[in-house]
Amino acid sequence: MAPKEPLTTSRSSVPSARNMEEEADRHDALFVVGSLDETLELRGLRYHPIDIETSVSRAHRSIAESAVFTWTNLLVVVVELSGSEQEALDLVPLVTNVVLKEHHLIVGVVVIVDPGVIPINSRGEKQRMHLRDSFLADQLDPIYVAYNM
Repeated sequence: MAPKEPLTTSRSSVPSARNMEEEADRHDALFVVGSLDETLELRGLRYHPIDIETSVSRAHRSIAESAVFTWTNLLVVVVELSGSEQEALDLVPLVTNVVLKEHHLIVGVVVIVDPGVIPINSRGEKQRMHLRDSFLADQLDPIYVAYNM
């Protein structure tokens, strides 16, 4: 059996700022861990709804909550409006622009609803499929609906 080499440390093993930048360049990636059941498939790519919803919620102070789902290969964004109903029309271009800018997706339908319309279960998770079913059954009672077809 060969003798073990002694452990040594040298000055070259301490990472320099340049080495750290090179490491960051090589490992500049984002890994999203979540259920594939929750993903949306649009244009052959998978998107996690929470990413799009977070972008939409940051678009305007009057957006209380948002949820997304697909309908016949269209992205549907449901937005709960916490402000006055006069602001509903102003939210449509903001929502479509932020989704296009941050996710490179075209929004097919924007639905503006009152707060509390997006169903949430006892664990605090959005029930997107229940929301989709309500949308398809025309049971949402929206403030405004914009179709971008």
